[in-house]
Amino acid sequence: MPRVTIGVPVYNAARYLPVALDALRAQDYPDFEIVISDNASTDETWEICQRYAVADARIRLWRNEQNLGGHANFGKVVELASGELFKWAAYDDICQPRFISACVEALDAAGPRAVLAYPKTVLIDEDGAVVGPYADKLDLRDQRAWKRLSGLANNISLCHAHFGVFRIEALRRTGLIRPFLSSDYTLMAEVAAIGEIHEVPERLFLRRVHGASTRQSGGSAAAATTWFAPDGSRTAARSPRATMLRQTVRALGGHPAGFANSSAFLGTWFARRARVRLGAWRRRLTGKPMPALTESGA
Repeated sequence: MPRVTIGVPVYNAARYLPVALDALRAQDYPDFEIVISDNASTDETWEICQRYAVADARIRLWRNEQNLGGHANFGKVVELASGELFKWAAYDDICQPRFISACVEALDAAGPRAVLAYPKTVLIDEDGAVVGPYADKLDLRDQRAWKRLSGLANNISLCHAHFGVFRIEALRRTGLIRPFLSSDYTLMAEVAAIGEIHEVPERLFLRRVHGASTRQSGGSAAAATTWFAPDGSRTAARSPRATMLRQTVRALGGHPAGFANSSAFLGTWFARRARVRLGAWRRRLTGKPMPALTESGA
């Protein structure tokens, strides 16, 4: 069995999928498979997947009979994975050739205490032009889980770390991506409760920012809600931040020291929100613009 599984959940991904798959096939790490789960696409996505599977024996395909929602498809590729290490890959992002090898090296060097390694990020636009570097600031190596949760709450924003390389045993102890907005925050909180998160100091992840993105951090709230529930069923669209916080506390309760970890996360989260509001009030008084979503990461 391959050591690393790259899981690619897709739906109507024809525009960018070939570029993403070409980048994954070009990884310099020798021992990986690519598992693609198509969520009943209505464009040319499935035909593209079939062509790539014929050309590369490392690619395995799965097709859902109907669109189960993006969160379920993210879970499907984890279910199908055979590697001890796992990475999600989105159809519209690009991974540099050293992405997998650098993350595996970081996990091997750290040992079992590290459960996730991810590289630094560069934002690109819909045409692939560089927007700028982005500071994720989620290098959480403290041995104390509550300190890792506090660091996560203090810095998490666009949340690219969950596109890093996980120890799949640890990932399967979480609820993965859930059917509510910003559920990637909840996932990352569970990961931080389980073990350390290591940032690789190389910019190997090109995250595409474009209007058609329906991931939790991209597109409109309505589009993201449809991503979770394509059948029109109700999701937690109202008060998404409160829903995320409530679900995060509930998820952390299923891990050791749940109360201490939840308290650290919530305390830092609300302190951060207070600083943000104070900063906005000061900018209104001084007329200064908001900082850009690049290196500052704010």
